[in-house]
Amino acid sequence: MRTTILTFAAAVLLICGLHLRAAESADPILGTWKLNLYRSKYIPGPAPRSQTRIYRQTPAGIFCTIDTVDAQGRKLPPIEFEEQYDGKEHPITGSTVGDVLALTRVNDYLSEATMKHAGIVTAVTRRIITDDGKTLMLIYRETSTEHPVDNVIVYDRQ
Repeated sequence: MRTTILTFAAAVLLICGLHLRAAESADPILGTWKLNLYRSKYIPGPAPRSQTRIYRQTPAGIFCTIDTVDAQGRKLPPIEFEEQYDGKEHPITGSTVGDVLALTRVNDYLSEATMKHAGIVTAVTRRIITDDGKTLMLIYRETSTEHPVDNVIVYDRQ
């Protein structure tokens, strides 16, 4: 009887340990992130009224949907793309800035993106997740010489 209880207890601990290890290895970007306007800087602006980024796991990888309400209160079409950290160009829909996105991952908490329209680089982004996984920061620059953009956009995990 005692051997059965010890075997059962060991099995439970093993299963719990495997679940914890699987949870720890999940990509830290997964989940819902809400724009923190107070901590963000939009140069030249204006900032949107709100923005939510949702990163979800799919069989093909990570899928991102970005929902925005602009400064005038209009809900914009969602921006959507699959995250592929291979440095190759992949389609992005709903963006007025670019039609393809190339992502590279530096580590689990840092990645870089280049957006292009018609083969020309239009924006670059550095995405940083804090070590505690509660804050996402984007350093976003549009490369236009006529209308340069230099934003630091901060999101809180929901």
